[in-house]
Order: sequence, then C-alpha cells, then structure tokens
Amino acid sequence: MSSAPLAAPILRSLKIKTGAVKRLVREREVYILELDQQRDRIETLRKKEGVEGADIRKQNEVLEETLQMIPYMERRIREAMQDLENLVIASKKDDTLAVPELCDADEAIVAAKQALPDSKEVKRAAGPLA
Repeated sequence: MSSAPLAAPILRSLKIKTGAVKRLVREREVYILELDQQRDRIETLRKKEGVEGADIRKQNEVLEETLQMIPYMERRIREAMQDLENLVIASKKDDTLAVPELCDADEAIVAAKQALPDSKEVKRAAGPLA
C-alpha cells in the first residue's frame, strides 16, 4: 500500500493548521497594538479640555474589550499550536513526509511559543486600566 494517497490529506492539514497558527499569532499582535493605541487615545482625551466623561468611559470600555481579547487569542493560539504539534509528530512518524510543510509547521510552532508570554508578563502588559 502506497503512502501517497495518505500524504495529500496530511499535507493539506499541515498547511491549514500552520496557516491558522500564523494567523492567530498575527491577530494577537494586532490586539496588542490596538491596546497601546487605545491607551494613547484615552490619555489624549483626558488631556483635552471640554471632553465629556462619557466619552472617556466609552473609550475605557473599548480598552477593556481589547484587553479581554488578548488572553482569548492566547488560548486559541495554544489550542491551534497543540493541534499542529500533534499533526507534526504523527507526520514525522511517516518517513516519506520530509517536506517543506513540516519545516513551516515547526517554524510556526516556535513563533507561537515565543509569542505566548508567561502569566506574569500578561499581568504587567495589562497595566492599569483607569
């Protein structure tokens, strides 16, 4: 029995799962940038004269929502990374699958691990909200 028919679905899954991990890492980075921009926006509003408190409160709500998305994205990254790691391990057992997709998957896993902070870093990054 040839492994070629089995290889195509595995390669497709590798590509999809690798792409998902990379996308989730990028999305997390976007939320972190948005968090910094939102903090700057709030500071600018506080320094501005004539800004109503309701406007600042609304921007604080937006900041809070963005802040909640970061741990959510990290959870999704961990789940996607675990799925990809399991697929890579299974794929490496089949010696016929020494392909660039495995290298891409390994790189995506490394990038995801580097993007995920420990819990102390998350708390420091969150900083004061008000």
